[in-house]
This record gives sequence, structure tokens and C-alpha cells, in this order.
Amino acid sequence: MGKSRYWGLFWIAAGMSMHALVVGKLLESSFFILAFFWGFVAIAAVRGALETAQSMAVLMMALFGMLGIAAMFGGGAPGNLAYTTFALYPALVSWISIFFYIRYLRSRDGGELARRPPVLSQRRAG
Repeated sequence: MGKSRYWGLFWIAAGMSMHALVVGKLLESSFFILAFFWGFVAIAAVRGALETAQSMAVLMMALFGMLGIAAMFGGGAPGNLAYTTFALYPALVSWISIFFYIRYLRSRDGGELARRPPVLSQRRAG
């Protein structure tokens, strides 16, 4: 796959990074750390390293998925559950969305995702 720059992915990730900084500042929480992860995806997009960006998306989906499950069954205060629901689940959805967008970019550019293995019956015919 060529080393092209993916400006659409860059601007999405940069915008999400700025959003994480603003929300993290307003809520006085550690959500500003997400700015680093979105910045990582933005830099990977400029460098053309979609595999790296997709790996970060997978890691963040796993992290937010586990945090969401822990919040649901952690037995914390109802206020914490509401805070977690309104904070973590949209973040999880954004990482899932970016994962599929990166997957689309990789398949569109003719990467390894675009190549399909031959069907078993076609291999036997040869």
C-alpha cells in the first residue's frame, strides 16, 4: 500500500482530539488523555500508516468496552453509572466508527483487505 496521506481521517482525528481536550478541561477529568490517542491516529493518517491507526482503534475499542462493562456491573453509585454511560459509550462508538472508516480506506486503496482468497472449488479446478 502506498504512503499517501489521508487528510479526511486526519481532520476527523484532529477534531476528536480537540473535542477531548475541551471536554476534559470542562469536566475536570482525565478525558484529555484521549487527545493523545486521537492525535496518534491523526499523525498515523498523515504518515499513511493505516495499520497503525487501526491497531490503536482496536486497542481503544477493547479498553472502552471493558470499562463500559465494568461500569455496568461494578456496583458503583447511580451518579457514576450515568456519568460513565454518557462519557464512555459515545467514546466507544466513535472508536468503532473510526475503525470501520480506516477499514474502508484500506480496502479502497487496494490493501490486503481488498484481496480475497480464492474459493476452495476454484483452487481444486486448477
